[in-house]
Amino acid sequence: MGIIDGFSHLVIHVTDLERSEAFYRDVIGLDVIGRDLVNDQGPNLLLAMNTRQRVLLVEVPEVVAIRTNSSTIHHAWLLTMEGFERTRARLEKMGYDVADSRAQFRAMGEHSMDVFDPDGHRFQIQAYAPEATAVVCDNTGPISCGHMDDFPVGTVKPFVKGKFFLVRLDDGFIALSRWCTHLNGLLSWKKEHWEFYCPMHGARFDRRGMPRPLSHSCIPLRIHPVTITDDGEVMVDPDTAIGRDGFSPDQVVAGEPGAHLCADVMEGA
Repeated sequence: MGIIDGFSHLVIHVTDLERSEAFYRDVIGLDVIGRDLVNDQGPNLLLAMNTRQRVLLVEVPEVVAIRTNSSTIHHAWLLTMEGFERTRARLEKMGYDVADSRAQFRAMGEHSMDVFDPDGHRFQIQAYAPEATAVVCDNTGPISCGHMDDFPVGTVKPFVKGKFFLVRLDDGFIALSRWCTHLNGLLSWKKEHWEFYCPMHGARFDRRGMPRPLSHSCIPLRIHPVTITDDGEVMVDPDTAIGRDGFSPDQVVAGEPGAHLCADVMEGA
């Protein structure tokens, strides 16, 4: 099977073609191509997006917009932020509720609102602002994490201030940013699975900050400089985020007094 680079058309069942035409034309903003251009059972209407995809409305006697164990069958439109703001203003003017009922579950810079067609189909309208992929910094300054002997091998300790994880691997310490590199959701540590998990979109990373197989296609987690003072205190600088293409042993700081991130790794900051 070849690589799929898009879809041709979306078929949506409706109970009143006239009513649905007005919604998809005036509310969603699709362009009408024509009636009964497709050999399908029942009257139909073909509409065009501003890409090469099409939406086909087919009139049927009954529509079931709710599926088992779900709130609705839903589709999503992905817009630019400029298009999203224009759409939100237009929908609000038309009397639609444009509040995001799931705002607490969104990653940073992720914008979303829902609109329902006359038959109850839910359409999620989405956009991603630049902050969705920006490097986030809390400007906390260096943070003392405790003595190195307080972190046995296998320890993963989250820090709220600075938003990072301090991980003790076999070879030493690595400090991983808690910001997911997919879309800036805040990661949590799932001890039972030995992995970091993003509740926003399900991205998963191992203890080195590398994406898990079959997880979201994203870059490794950013790391922060770790320094071990002469008396064994572990210091992390969360204000410096270092991007990586992969994992290498020189990203790990040895668990011994005076150890710190090597200069070659720091040049990537």
